[in-house]
Amino acid sequence: MKSKKVALINLGCPKNLVDAEEIIGRVADSGSTICQYPEDAEILIINTCGFIEDSKQESIDTILKMAKLKEDARCKKIIVTGCLAQRYPQELKNDVPEIDHVVGLKDFDTLTDLSGSGKKRKKGSLQCNDDWRNRIRLTPRHYAYLRISDGCDNRCSYCAIPDIRGKFSSRTLESLVEEAQHMASEGVREIHVISQDTTSYGIDLYGKFKLHVLLGRLSEIQGIEWIRILYTHPKHFYPELIHTIADQAKICKYVDLPIQHINDSILKKMGRGVTHAHIDTLINDLRNHIPQLFVRTSVIVGFPGETEEQFHELLTFIQATRFERLGVFAYSKEDATPAASFKKQIPKRVKEQRLKEVMLAQQKIILEKHKNLVGNSIPVIIDEKNETNGGWFGRTYGDAPDVDSKVIIEENHLKIGDIKNMIITGTSGYDLIGTRIKKRKED
Repeated sequence: MKSKKVALINLGCPKNLVDAEEIIGRVADSGSTICQYPEDAEILIINTCGFIEDSKQESIDTILKMAKLKEDARCKKIIVTGCLAQRYPQELKNDVPEIDHVVGLKDFDTLTDLSGSGKKRKKGSLQCNDDWRNRIRLTPRHYAYLRISDGCDNRCSYCAIPDIRGKFSSRTLESLVEEAQHMASEGVREIHVISQDTTSYGIDLYGKFKLHVLLGRLSEIQGIEWIRILYTHPKHFYPELIHTIADQAKICKYVDLPIQHINDSILKKMGRGVTHAHIDTLINDLRNHIPQLFVRTSVIVGFPGETEEQFHELLTFIQATRFERLGVFAYSKEDATPAASFKKQIPKRVKEQRLKEVMLAQQKIILEKHKNLVGNSIPVIIDEKNETNGGWFGRTYGDAPDVDSKVIIEENHLKIGDIKNMIITGTSGYDLIGTRIKKRKED
């Protein structure tokens, strides 16, 4: 059978990106030709996000935009997969007739048949298995995402992820170390450890939390220089993990710790399993044990029943805690979640106003913290060439790709993947400006 030209469009978070990398790998392995541009493809695979209302709308808009490509003779088939497909398969089939196939998260292997390559692969679920060898990474060569588990057992009242992704399921230590070693052999210098709840890693396989053990093993891999931990849960942080982050030089002093709220009543309604006091103590412990720590968090405003007093408790906490990085979301009423039926849903205009207040408060904090960095030396990884002025864009160890700040470097003689100490010389909006320290000729 003639090879088909296939393009994939990926939407959503890094966990979705790993799915996309595995999909592309399997489709390519089955004999299809992968195209960079959708306009050149005969078959389009759209890997959707369905987490909150905005992401669902982005997925729908993308599907409709790509459907227009079927009006010419080249595009023959549109396949929709990912979280939205898992969550609303029948609705997509009924409402968007341009879609040829809807494929759920547990049926990725069928994509090799639907892409028309004709070459058969061994059947089995792709979701969170240990068959990573066909994965084609879509990130730059120097960094990659290592998904250590999938699914979630936390059952937060606002979140549909457990219904979309299923129960929490860890990969084995051996498989993860093997994959990370393979990444290092391909030139990866920075690994981002991800899952729905990284701090719970190992509890299902080994009967105890094992993230600190995994981090220790990853730190031993030659070629890996930075290890970043994303998506931790404050309920599941434990002392050994804190000490490992503090003690292991390769682990970035960066903790992604979504607190979502701080008021005890709201936290209880959210099903977070923690209190204001617990979160406060945890953040203090982290900062006391890990020097020069960057703490990133995310919060939700406008949760059902959130009063002005409860919102201002959150705002005051943010102003007092002074997170180095913060994301804020307006509560999204999600189908089939407990919170969707809660009384006193907050009007959209109120949610938007509260979101704006948090953003303004955090903007002031970030600008002050960045101003205090001016004149200091900090390690920076080089991500890409700045085509505007011939310099480079990089990130400090306190910044994850796409969601955090950049460092603008106005000089040459660097290359992508370099990790160099930089003097911060100024700021540009949310970004930093840096210049390389030239102490030794060989540096």
